[in-house]
Amino acid sequence: MAEAKKNKVTVYIDGAPYEIKPGVTPVAKLRELRNPPVPRGKEIWLDILDEQDELLDDAGSLDITDGMRFFTEIDAITIRIDRVEYEVYKRRMTGAELRTLPSPDVPADRDLWRDVPDHRDVKVQDEDVVRLHDGTRFFTAPGRINPGSRK
Repeated sequence: MAEAKKNKVTVYIDGAPYEIKPGVTPVAKLRELRNPPVPRGKEIWLDILDEQDELLDDAGSLDITDGMRFFTEIDAITIRIDRVEYEVYKRRMTGAELRTLPSPDVPADRDLWRDVPDHRDVKVQDEDVVRLHDGTRFFTAPGRINPGSRK
């Protein structure tokens, strides 16, 4: 099993890590590697540090090495946190990532909740991965409520 791991490198597509065999690889295979796959008609780019990024030709190939980064031209979706709209390009984000969208960030003393129509709302922990779609709504609430005491 360790031997199979050695024969793979990690590349990043839209910030997410994927394992693939190193060497010459068709761009079409990179499209299929991403989950969900990059649809036809959407561009895929090689992110080159300190140089102009390179638009990849679907009919071409690329020599894959460890740590290469790619990004796509994916459509933004709109989500809401406390009634404020945010455009995001990821379809999955952790609670910790969601908490950084507002400026300033959602404070640690507030909980983040996903508003679920017609069902009980779901508390989102920092480590939770939330699947996003256009119109997903979140709200924050005090993390601890200290009820007053009567004497």
